Amino acid sequence: MVAAARERRYPVLFSANAFARTYPKGHEREGFFKGFSKPDLTQFDGLDAALDSAGFVAAVKYGDYRWTVEDYLDLVASFSWSWWAAMDYCCEPAVAADRPLRLLRLAGTARMLGQCRAEASRRGLPPPMPVLQGWTPAEYVACAEWLPLIEWPTLVGIGSVCRRQVNGPDGILAILEAVDAVLPSHCKVHLFGVKSTVLDLIAHHPRVASVDSMAWDVAARAERRTGRDMDFRIGHMEAWTNKQLAIASSPRVGAGVQTMLFDPIAFGGINTSEGLVLEAVALQFADLVMGGDLEYLDAVYHAQRDGVVAVALVRRHGCGEQVLDALDDVIAGLGDRVQEVFDAAAMKLAA
Repeated sequence: MVAAARERRYPVLFSANAFARTYPKGHEREGFFKGFSKPDLTQFDGLDAALDSAGFVAAVKYGDYRWTVEDYLDLVASFSWSWWAAMDYCCEPAVAADRPLRLLRLAGTARMLGQCRAEASRRGLPPPMPVLQGWTPAEYVACAEWLPLIEWPTLVGIGSVCRRQVNGPDGILAILEAVDAVLPSHCKVHLFGVKSTVLDLIAHHPRVASVDSMAWDVAARAERRTGRDMDFRIGHMEAWTNKQLAIASSPRVGAGVQTMLFDPIAFGGINTSEGLVLEAVALQFADLVMGGDLEYLDAVYHAQRDGVVAVALVRRHGCGEQVLDALDDVIAGLGDRVQEVFDAAAMKLAA
């Protein structure tokens, strides 16, 4: 599998759990973590490989990491990884179902980053990629504020996005919106474990540098429960990767054949009130285009992004005065513009 990825020049993300060794059956510490096996340097030679700390597996299967920061840095030191992620604490509902626990896990993520950075510095190793955690957009912002960083690196991970919806108040697009507002302009992000359908929507997002997924191997297991030889699995890996490359190399949204600014399918349907809110969003950006403050394609991108947040607010809280004030936080003046559009629609209906 590694040889096939290297020959095809695929970038590969390895889980630290793949290298974990445990004490054998019959040992007094049977099943406990024994240490990491090291990558075969001959086999890995020339491979574009990154390393993840396996925080989700640690939380779901074991309750916490089985290894220390020092253990993990032994694995980090064993190969010249293209990047390695700091140990972190994921926040999926299956792991942290309430906000108080998530806040503790955000604090743990910040603490782990500090420890990983200190140990890397002590060993003369490159610093880790920080990982932002949370479940709501506000929690990701809080995590960014809590991380012990004076200067931000060029790549930052975003965790707890696997199996997450794209739209909605806690969807991937809303998280990217929140993170985009707080990260320095030079930072790009890596999203852990996103699906092809998500990549299709975010492939040209200016913040997104990379994603990873094991969906291809899941599909292989579903297709053939037994008898999955290596050629079969490699075939799935190749087909999946080719599909992702095609998505990533497709024309940017807004260039060429786009016929809708807000696709109802992507929103799961748009009712009359939501349609008026999206019209107000478009009008706000139309003013910026006509005023020379934004280019057309930039306005298309930002309007699509902010439209998701605006509709999410309306779906959750309705169109009352409080929501109109909240819409001003999405785009300056949007609340008043929404009221104008609603008033105009009411007058037209009355006439």
